[in-house]
Amino acid sequence: MIPSLDAFRESMARLAATVHIVTAEVEGQRHGMTMTAACSLSVDPMSMILSIDRGSATHGAIIASRRLCLNMLAPGDDALAMRFSGALGHREDRFAEGDWLCRPGAPPLLRSAAAALQCDLVEAHGFGTHSVLLCAVRDVQLGAGEAALVYANRRYGAVHHTEQTGV
Repeated sequence: MIPSLDAFRESMARLAATVHIVTAEVEGQRHGMTMTAACSLSVDPMSMILSIDRGSATHGAIIASRRLCLNMLAPGDDALAMRFSGALGHREDRFAEGDWLCRPGAPPLLRSAAAALQCDLVEAHGFGTHSVLLCAVRDVQLGAGEAALVYANRRYGAVHHTEQTGV
């Protein structure tokens, strides 16, 4: 039985995921977009796997530069996530909000991120409308807090550490 497109979309809305802004820089132009399709691939070598729409400008910038920064958003970064998602329209300068570290030839890094992973693109594989990117992690910067922004059921939230007593 093949699920309906609506049923699939609804099931994906229920899938909780960490919210990131993936960034790239190519020829002096900064690119970035909100994404949830990112996860760890391996510890040895340290690597991540991302799924990104091939039609996005950010995809093209990542492919051209072979570098990206996966900025894991912190709780309270809902507005920044919306800004980079395109839900508010495509703004001229998405980077006007947020505290960004921008260096020539390097992907923009969000200083307030829960974690920022600087990565090199190792391989890209097309599947449907997206590319699956295999990325080697070359640097990690941890933010001050331990929680990350998550998205589930079409809402933003956070998962916080709590002490467990007894099992």
